[in-house]
Parts: sequence; C-alpha cells; structure tokens
Amino acid sequence: MKKIYIEYSIDGHDVVKEDVPTFDMLKSHLLEIREKTSETFASPFSVDVVIEGVGRISIGLADQTVLCFSSADLETMLTSVGDLSAVGDVVFYFGDYSIMSKKHVIPYALGLSILEHWTSTGELGDMAKWTHDLF
Repeated sequence: MKKIYIEYSIDGHDVVKEDVPTFDMLKSHLLEIREKTSETFASPFSVDVVIEGVGRISIGLADQTVLCFSSADLETMLTSVGDLSAVGDVVFYFGDYSIMSKKHVIPYALGLSILEHWTSTGELGDMAKWTHDLF
C-alpha cells in the first residue's frame, strides 16, 4: 500500500505533511484545515493530497472547488472540468493566489468522491472530466 499524506503551508514557509491512512481521516483533516484558514485567506485555501510515487491532487477547500492533478513524474498535469458554459473566474490559494476559470469548478462533494476513489485505487476514474488545457 502506498503512503498517502496531505501537504500544505499556511505561512508560505513551513510545509506541513500529515499522514492520512484512511479516507475518513483525510476528510476530517480537510475540514479542520478549511475551518482554520477560512478567516486568514481572502480566497479558499488549497491542500495537496499525495500518494507517494503516484502523484498529487490539489483541492480547493470550498463548496465549489477545483482539482489539479499532477503525476509523480510531472509528465501528466490535469485540471477538473465542470460547466463549460460557465463565465468568469474564481481565485483559490494554491500556495499563492491563483485565478482559475469557472469552467474548472466542480462541487466539493464530487471532489471528495474523486479523492476517495483515487486514494483507494491510484486512478482518477471517470467521475469528472479532466483537461490539460486552461480555459
């Protein structure tokens, strides 16, 4: 079984790595981080969920989120696709404030389902569409 952990930095310097051996623990930590950062950052904070040797998915901690996947070898980089008719941008804190097209936005509950599948199988699955393009 591959090691799974979350990685983030609230102060921009000190990187926090926390092992999350179960999906319930992962969900719990994401909720705690969301509550801890909601008043500190002007935009939703984001956390990397890492499967050692497989890759990472960055997830914005908001009701409407964006998922960004990168393989461990950085050969594959994909972003979630939501409503292709969506107009405008949203801002997430992915280590710095990042402007993302609303076309990438998916519901947080779907993001959690994708993470649950990914952490149990190592595969992204087909619950959402993915793209390497930025809109």
